[in-house]
Amino acid sequence: MDIKKEHYTIEQVASMQGHVELIDGTIVVEDRVSVTHNLVMNDIATSFKNYISGKSGTCKVFTENVALYVSELCDENMNYFLPDLMVVCDENKIDEDGVHIAPLFVAEITSESTKKTDYGEKLNIYRKIGVEEYWVVDIQRKMVFRYLAAEDYVPVAYIYPELMKVSVYEDLFIDLSSYMKQ
Repeated sequence: MDIKKEHYTIEQVASMQGHVELIDGTIVVEDRVSVTHNLVMNDIATSFKNYISGKSGTCKVFTENVALYVSELCDENMNYFLPDLMVVCDENKIDEDGVHIAPLFVAEITSESTKKTDYGEKLNIYRKIGVEEYWVVDIQRKMVFRYLAAEDYVPVAYIYPELMKVSVYEDLFIDLSSYMKQ
C-alpha cells in the first residue's frame, strides 16, 4: 500500500484510475490483490448473488472498485472507500459513480497492505454509518472477524472457519473451507 501524505478531495480521488481510496484525508493506493484474495472475494460475492436471486431479492452485490461515498453518510468528509464486497438494498441510492447509502453488509479481505485500515479506520466508519454486518476476512491468519450492529460491533473471531453464517440473512452460509485450512 502506498500512502501519500498530500491531502486530496473526494472528487480528485474518484477520478483516479485503480484502487485508490481516501482515508482520513490521505490518499491510499493499494497494491494489486493476490489470487487468493480475488478467489475469496468472488466466492463470497457468488454466494450472496445466488442467495439473493434464489429469494427473488432486490439487493445488489458489488465487488472492489465500486465507490462507497462515506462522506455523504456521516461527518467523516475525508473518506472515500472501495470495499472488497458490499451488499446494498436501496436501488435509489446507487448511481453510476457508486453507492450513496450504508450497505447492509461489507466484507474486506485483508492483504499485508490493508490490514491496518480494515481493522481500524474502516471498521470505525462502517460502524458509524450503520453497516449492519461487517467481516474482516483475514486470509493470512486464517480468521474471520465478524462485527454486527445489533451487537454493538463487539468482534467475534472465527479461527479456521469452514462455514460462516451471514447474520443479515436468516439462512445464508458461506463456505470458506478451501481458504481457511490449518
